[in-house]
Amino acid sequence: MKKMQRIGAMLLAASMSIGMVQTGVLAADAVQADTAWQQMAAQTFTGFANAGTQIAEITFTFGQAESELTAQMPQTLTVYLADGSTADIPVSWVCLGDYANTDDYYYEYVPQWDMSAYSPEGVLDSASGVPYVLAQRVDTSAPAAQKGTSQKAALNSNVYTIFNFLVSECGFNAAAACGVIANIECESNFNPNLWGDNNTSYGICQWHNERLTAMQNWCNSNGYDWKTLTGQLNYLKKELSANDSKYLYNGLTIANKLKAKANTADGAYDAGYDWCYYYEVPANKETRSKERGDRAKNTYWPQLKDSSVTVDPDETQSGQVYSIFSDVKKGAWYCTPIQYVYDNEIMTGTSKTTFEPNTSLNRAMAATVLYKLSQTDSKFKLSSTNTASFSDVPSNAWYTKAVKWAAGAGIVKGYDNGTFGPSDKITREQFATILYAYAKKLGCNVSASASLSSYSDSGSISSYATTAMKWAVAKKIMTGSDGKLRPKSSLTRAEASAMMKSFAATIS
Repeated sequence: MKKMQRIGAMLLAASMSIGMVQTGVLAADAVQADTAWQQMAAQTFTGFANAGTQIAEITFTFGQAESELTAQMPQTLTVYLADGSTADIPVSWVCLGDYANTDDYYYEYVPQWDMSAYSPEGVLDSASGVPYVLAQRVDTSAPAAQKGTSQKAALNSNVYTIFNFLVSECGFNAAAACGVIANIECESNFNPNLWGDNNTSYGICQWHNERLTAMQNWCNSNGYDWKTLTGQLNYLKKELSANDSKYLYNGLTIANKLKAKANTADGAYDAGYDWCYYYEVPANKETRSKERGDRAKNTYWPQLKDSSVTVDPDETQSGQVYSIFSDVKKGAWYCTPIQYVYDNEIMTGTSKTTFEPNTSLNRAMAATVLYKLSQTDSKFKLSSTNTASFSDVPSNAWYTKAVKWAAGAGIVKGYDNGTFGPSDKITREQFATILYAYAKKLGCNVSASASLSSYSDSGSISSYATTAMKWAVAKKIMTGSDGKLRPKSSLTRAEASAMMKSFAATIS
């Protein structure tokens, strides 16, 4: 991409990367100018007014010269000086993406300035330390809207249709749906009839070459029109249902990653980033993943986080855990994790009508949960001797097979006196240790390690569990609350559901 000239000088004053605005000065090839601000001694400023916010939005058409875009952007920005006053400093704008070589529907631009004149204190994060301008593409090739309906309104209708499908049919929360939608906007601007990449890509997700052929064949075989939004959404659901090289080799892995995202603004960012990085996999994927994560967090999460999903009442009642179990409340933090373990037959209710989310998990239940996970997908399968024997585990109990498998696989142990303690409650640090051992046995990289110093009770973690706890926190399998990890507290069935959902998402 061509670098932009600033009025009066050819200084690229700040070296921008996706994550950071560097504070070093790149003054090579500087051109002298009589501009007063350039001649003054460097002033220190503490930050930008409107830092981290969108301060303008401009539109462009495909192929439009970038200089025409940047000419519409503010030429000065207000900063706070070290003495508490403000000043307007001249800026130019640089695209976080690759405007010259890509055909996205939006780009984010961040400012650059002459740091020989104005120097920030410390390092400014491009996601929160500087304002940004959004450039939004107007697609002149999109089909005309129906009579009496604007094109913008028609596209908005598609947004809500896609959101509704992702939540009700794919099991995503609002944040995960926002991440997918940000990517679909960038790929196709929600136009199911869009051809791209010299007519080799098609549809809302711009399925390309052999992936396009697979989409067409599946739709034709299953009674869908591949040129319609309905057909493409149902094919997308098919892609995400399994790791199947015929359709998408990592489809279920991607779906599980998104289902594990927190239903928050940061969760929307993570979903947008991961969908781009693992599903779309564009050129320069690190940069574009960050852009789409920002789009999910800053644009779609505020718009869609409170959206109601309209589905057929019969469909709502048929499989939702809050309609099956009287003690699972719709909208509760544990609802999505319990839905995951229930749908995947990893955990069932304690009766036909109760799940008991706040009941402690015992060691027999823990072994059974892990055993059932091993049966859901080949990537969780572990070999086991199945010969373990404990004096308190009868030969025909409901948990016997699971305990023998878990012990024979080397992920759980009994007590020194030869017992297993099936009814003993399991603690949070014990379960983290078991999951760590499981991941290690699967051959996963378990080197991730987070500092636990910010948790007030980290000193109470048992020495045997420290490495596993650091790994579990780093992988977001375990989270604290109120600044505590509660390592020796009994693990509830709801907490176990959440940890299993997050654990499954880390295994790829």
